[in-house]
Amino acid sequence: MFADGTLPLPATTFPPVRFSGEHAAWEVAASASVEGLWYFDIANDEVCLSPRALELLGYAEGESLSDSTNVKRHVHATDLPALQRTIARILRGDLTHADMELRIITVDGDIRWMLARIRARREADNSLSQIAGSLADIDKRKRMELQLREDARRDALTSLPNRVALSERLAARLARTARSVDAALSPFAVLYVDLDRFKQVNDRLGHATGDALLRESVARMSAVLGPDDLLARVGGDEFVVLLDSIADEAQVRTLADAMHDAMRALVPLTGRDIFTSLSIGVRMCRDAAVRPATLLRDADVAMYHAKRQGGARTVVYDERMGRQSVDRIRVQTELAFALRRGELRVAYQPILDLTERRLRGFEALVRWQHPTRGMLSAGEFVHEVEESGLVVLVGRWMLNEVCEQLAEWRREFPQAMPISVSINLTDREIVDAEFTSSVETTLATHGLPAECLVIEMSEEAMTANAEHAIPALRRLRAHGVQIQMDGFGRGYTSLSVLRRMPLTAIKIDRSYIAGVATDEESRAMVSTINAFARALGLDVVAEGVETPEQAAALAEMGHFRYVQGNHFGKPEGHVAARALLVNT
Repeated sequence: MFADGTLPLPATTFPPVRFSGEHAAWEVAASASVEGLWYFDIANDEVCLSPRALELLGYAEGESLSDSTNVKRHVHATDLPALQRTIARILRGDLTHADMELRIITVDGDIRWMLARIRARREADNSLSQIAGSLADIDKRKRMELQLREDARRDALTSLPNRVALSERLAARLARTARSVDAALSPFAVLYVDLDRFKQVNDRLGHATGDALLRESVARMSAVLGPDDLLARVGGDEFVVLLDSIADEAQVRTLADAMHDAMRALVPLTGRDIFTSLSIGVRMCRDAAVRPATLLRDADVAMYHAKRQGGARTVVYDERMGRQSVDRIRVQTELAFALRRGELRVAYQPILDLTERRLRGFEALVRWQHPTRGMLSAGEFVHEVEESGLVVLVGRWMLNEVCEQLAEWRREFPQAMPISVSINLTDREIVDAEFTSSVETTLATHGLPAECLVIEMSEEAMTANAEHAIPALRRLRAHGVQIQMDGFGRGYTSLSVLRRMPLTAIKIDRSYIAGVATDEESRAMVSTINAFARALGLDVVAEGVETPEQAAALAEMGHFRYVQGNHFGKPEGHVAARALLVNT
């Protein structure tokens, strides 16, 4: 009967269920279980299913599987081979048990995700006597997980693939190039696209108009692309096009010209006509050894060359543009001196507790008082900090600066306590063996309770470095430090990794908050993420609240306690932050 080694059940039929005599004990267990139970008695060639198991398969009360019913038809064809391989391993004795998430087809033809637990029972002589297990409906949880995964690969505003999905597609395309007999005969191109004057539209006409312009621009660009081409959104007004198969640079320029032509028509929005154009940077590729990040960087460099030439044009990357790396080295050298000369500053952006209507704390952000370029935000030099290896030194300086300031505030404003300050941790810092001990030492030096410090890491950094991040963050959490995942929803975090992280809170990525006032999908995603976090016992911070409309939308939703964004207060120096404490 088991010659094919495919199923722990007769290959074609299920005998009717019997719950009497020697099955009485099993009947009691089956009736008390919320899961569907089943077992196959090999010696008696008998299969029994509990009423709950039959119910999960869609059978009405009192019905049972007839002798002609084939069990295989209840397992989705995509999942059946894996199930058969698992059963074969159990029959051979390679496995004693297995848990599998399967798509089950019910009697009515519905497809539901279920968790099948399979256990082998062997006699003293090691012969297999029974295979038993259970069936549990996990459809709601599984679909939510799959939806979160899909949403994490999609831009909330435009529904385009995001940077994560783009990187996957680029890696797959490079792998295909590597397998090609002659990669030169199968080139492809990456186009980095930026909307000209988008910031002015956003600033003068509002984010709702800006969002509408983005959606219209996506529609126009998509109309000129081929079915095999990929259009992804990688930033506020920045897009990347992957031209999967092209003949030469001339063909790329022809398509880029078509994109420019598509944007030349005025866009009628909010009762007025808006004009925009595109700056396009192109990176041709025939080399399988290049990394996706390098392709994007080079195309980005070419796009900025187009911007500096006035926009509304296409620039193809060449090696001369790569010489800008010399400028980056100069900036990195200046950064090393900036630490010594005391040119770095800390800006504090308030985080509010809407429930208690008070200041909850601040996020600390690094700034650079450059001697010739003025005050620079982190985005203008953070890449140079990371590339130069200065990130650990800057991080330790930041930690000490924040703790020293926080200790001073605690002494001066006891009535405003407790407040916390968040500092951002990079992936390079988390792998530093001395990081956790430096945090503990710094807190002790300034006489601070650990709970007043919040360590923030991006979703990507946490998951990409989980083997280093989890032990280090657990140690800090055990010490009392709060741990927060920043930008949740931007990448893909598996539920298994998320459960292992010692988190106290998550920050919903600002891309979702940006559309919360105008986009129902954004509102739905924000609500879903919030409910998901609360189910895990985590606080939620809505960051990137830029407008009164966004703040009102969050207030209307009713379940957001912590908020942060320029609408509530921009990042300012310690003097402005102190003024907020005075009024607390």
